[in-house]
Amino acid sequence: MSGIPSDVLIVGGGIAGYTTATTLREFGYDGPVTIVERDAACSDRPPLSKRVLLEGSPRSEIDFATPERLAELRITVIAGVSATAVTTAGVLLSDGRVLRADSTVIAIGAEARRPSMPGAADHRVTTLRGYDDAMRIRAASGPGRTVLVLGGGFIGAEVAASLRTRQTSVVLVDPHEIPGARTLGTTLAGWLRDMHVAQGVDLRATTVSAIHGDENGAGPLSVALADGSVVEADLVVAGLGVAPQALPGIDLVPLSGGIVLAPTAHWDDARLDGADAAARLLGRDPQPRGAGWYWTDRYGSHIEVVGDLTGRGEDVRRARTSVFRIEGDRLMGAASIDDPMTVRAARRIIDRGVRVDPAVLADPAVSLRQMLRG
Repeated sequence: MSGIPSDVLIVGGGIAGYTTATTLREFGYDGPVTIVERDAACSDRPPLSKRVLLEGSPRSEIDFATPERLAELRITVIAGVSATAVTTAGVLLSDGRVLRADSTVIAIGAEARRPSMPGAADHRVTTLRGYDDAMRIRAASGPGRTVLVLGGGFIGAEVAASLRTRQTSVVLVDPHEIPGARTLGTTLAGWLRDMHVAQGVDLRATTVSAIHGDENGAGPLSVALADGSVVEADLVVAGLGVAPQALPGIDLVPLSGGIVLAPTAHWDDARLDGADAAARLLGRDPQPRGAGWYWTDRYGSHIEVVGDLTGRGEDVRRARTSVFRIEGDRLMGAASIDDPMTVRAARRIIDRGVRVDPAVLADPAVSLRQMLRG
C-alpha cells in the first residue's frame, strides 16, 4: 500500500469495521468512508445475549451511532445489503451493485456454527448472531417454556443465564463436567457453573444425538441426548462457537492494497483490529497491545478476565471473587467477579512484568495497586 487512500470501503459494520471507520476520522482522514453492513444497522453484539434477551431492548439501543452522528462523522452506511464476492471490478453486493474504492477493508467477522445432528434443520433450532435471532429466542421463552441450550461457552452460558432470569426452564447441555474450563480454567469456570446450579439450570454433561419434532411445529421438540435421556423443549439454542464467513475472491483484497481482518474470539480484540487497520491504511504504526481482556455478564454479576487462565502454573484464589494464574513469581492471568478494578490492576502487572507474591495475591486486604507501587 502506498500513500493515503483517496477513499475507503469497509465491508462489515460490526465492532471491527465500525472502529476502522471512526479511527480513520480520529486520525484526521478526510476522504470518503463507506461501510457495507448486512444487518439493518451497524450495531453491537454483546448486548444480544444480555440486555436484548432480558429486556427486549429496541434495535436502536444497540446501534453504534445514530444517523445524525454518522452524518456528522461523514460515514456512509449501506445497510441491509451483503457483500457476495470480491472481483477485479470491486465488491459485488447482493443487490447487484459493484462498489470500488482506493482501499478496501474486509471485516465481515464470523458466523455462528449450526449443529449437524439429525433434526437440526427444524426451524425451532436456532443460533444467536443478530438482533432478530435474539428477539426470536425471547419470544419463545419465559415462564412455562423450556429451552435447551447446546454448548456452555460464552454465548451459550449467557443465553442460559438470561433465559433463566426470565423464569424459563433451561437445560444446558455441554460435553464437559465444568463448561468453559478449557478457556477460563477450572477455578473460574467452576464458580460460574455453580451460579447456573444455584439459579436452577439443569446441567447435562453430555451431547445431543438427535432432535425430533413435528414438521408443522406442533408440540415440543424431543431432544435425544447421548446419555440416553430425552428432553422436551420448546426451542433449542446452539452456542457452538463461530466460523469465519466465506466471501469468494477475498484473496484479491490484500493484492490490491486492501486489508482482510481475521475473525477474533473477543470484542476487544476485534475493536483493536479495527484501530490497527485504520493506522495501517494511513501509514501509521499500530499501538502496542496489552494482555488480552474480555468480559461476560451472568445473573446480575459482571465477570472480567485478563491474560491466560489455563496455561502453565497454578491458581491463587482471593476469597470467591478473584483468581490469579501464576507461574513462579509471574502473573499470567486474572479474573474477578464484580471487581473490575482488580482485573484492571492485574493487566498492568502482567504488561509491566511486575513480580508477584502468591500470599499477597490471596490476601483481600492488599490491593493490587499496592503491588504496582512495589
